[in-house]
Amino acid sequence: MTYTHTYRGVVWIDLERPTDEEVSSLVKRYGLHPLVGEELKMSSSLAKVEFYDDYFLAVLTLPIREHKGDKSEIVEREVDFVVGKNFLITARTETIEQLEYFGKIFEANSILNKEDKIEHAGYLFYYMVKKIYAGMIEDLENIKDSITNAEKRIFKGDERDMVEVLSSLSRELIDFKQTARMHRDIWEDMVEYSDKSIFGSGFPTYVRDIRDQFNVIHEFIGNARELLADLRETNDSLLNTKQNDIIKLLTIITFFCYPATIIAAVFTIPANNVPIVGSPYGWFILVAITIVITGGFWWYFKRQKWV
Repeated sequence: MTYTHTYRGVVWIDLERPTDEEVSSLVKRYGLHPLVGEELKMSSSLAKVEFYDDYFLAVLTLPIREHKGDKSEIVEREVDFVVGKNFLITARTETIEQLEYFGKIFEANSILNKEDKIEHAGYLFYYMVKKIYAGMIEDLENIKDSITNAEKRIFKGDERDMVEVLSSLSRELIDFKQTARMHRDIWEDMVEYSDKSIFGSGFPTYVRDIRDQFNVIHEFIGNARELLADLRETNDSLLNTKQNDIIKLLTIITFFCYPATIIAAVFTIPANNVPIVGSPYGWFILVAITIVITGGFWWYFKRQKWV
């Protein structure tokens, strides 16, 4: 499906699950390299940038956070950009929320401030990537909020439940970083290209701004992973402490039961003339002996600071 938007002589053609006929038509119309056409047809899942005489191809793999029930996961979405002087082509096989929103507001020019200008498609590419990166930052902020909520629950005594939650958040951050790992190299190549590109002397500033925004994303991921690692270590320590306390308590209870068990076993031996058993107060005497021995153990343990 093809969506076409035009603004001040700049054409944006958005392809969603493009057919061979749609791609072939664009290749002929704009004189694109056949390999560029093949890239638009399929999803390579490999972020890269390639430069041609009067246009460039940029393939971005985007980490998108999707909610599935009570859980979230990072899915990979690919967008292909072909950017020429007066045209921009985007191709995707899945819905990208930021591009959908961008398409709705593009005609109304609400993506721009009054002082902004679009002299060529390079500027349109800049605003589009900025919008996509803003969505990535929003997803990372949501992950950070989830980490903050997990931190609160850790110190409320939910250490056991937080093991799975923290593992899930760690997987999200790993997938996020893995999906966007090639973006930094792309923008470094774009900075070198923009200094001698067809878009003029002002365009390198915009490319550097995109690179700087991705560096913010990269730093955000690093900080979130560091915070998460500290929380997992804290959670594991609290969980181990709680488990040790439980084992310690059960051990003490078991040990305190030993005197009663031993005494009961000794005085139930089927032998003649078992002391105390035959006396009128035998049961009370046995209970008293058990209490005294158990109390003695408790006093000794307290003195040794074992309990």
